[in-house]
Amino acid sequence: MKINIIYKLFTCALLFSIIKISAQVGFFIPNPTQPLHIDAGKDDGSAPDATKISNDIVVTSTGQLGVGLLNPVTKVDLRSAGNERIIGLGTNTQSPAAAGGGAIRYNTGGFLEYSDGEQWIALPLTPPTKALVNANKSAPQSIPTSTSTVITGWAETVDLGAGTGGDFDPSSGIFKAPRDGFYLVSFSITLANGNIPKNTFIETAIESSQSSNNIPVFKTINSYPAFQAGAVSNYISGNCNAIFNLKKDDTIKFSVRHTIGSARNTLNDSKLNNLSISEL
Repeated sequence: MKINIIYKLFTCALLFSIIKISAQVGFFIPNPTQPLHIDAGKDDGSAPDATKISNDIVVTSTGQLGVGLLNPVTKVDLRSAGNERIIGLGTNTQSPAAAGGGAIRYNTGGFLEYSDGEQWIALPLTPPTKALVNANKSAPQSIPTSTSTVITGWAETVDLGAGTGGDFDPSSGIFKAPRDGFYLVSFSITLANGNIPKNTFIETAIESSQSSNNIPVFKTINSYPAFQAGAVSNYISGNCNAIFNLKKDDTIKFSVRHTIGSARNTLNDSKLNNLSISEL
């Protein structure tokens, strides 16, 4: 009979303990403030300050997780007094549909991506400096007749894209796109004074290496028709403007072709030979 009473008292005590535990569960803390409260630093004491609470973890009755604070107001709340209130994201191979809209992951290319349910969309934390190039040319360069010649030997006045993985090489006259995007390009060139035969022209061209979803070559032609009276001697010039849809590491180059019958140097005047490239 005594044994039966002892078992009954033990059962009641155990049941009471379970009820108490189900109400507030605390680890390393005697008085938990939420249904689940962990004092990882074991330092809260009777009157913890914000610094001591910064190593606590709580879960509210509505399923809100607080790390470093006792009263989270969002599903996951990290806004504590500590200096480690950040989330570390990893890479994964899930499709955007499997991850679901609103998912965020780290891309090994050095940026974050979020899913809209259909695709992963880049979410750069700090917008990169957009490419901007201005350059001119004063050193003469021989342009042979009837041959497309890339203009080289430029002098840069601005290059904001330098060092970002893609920029302008003034010696070769070739620009490399630092990232996918649209680029506005302008180019003008003037050839030195000389005889201009009838029925000749100068062609100015800007050419990109990208052919998909892009117009790869833009050209303009300035012609000198046959109604001229006698021989004419003067400068000849051309200019061209373009917008390219480029992928990272695609290139742009600038060329000139003329049919005046003999080689002609570019004019040694930087004000009349220039280019600009602006990432939109």
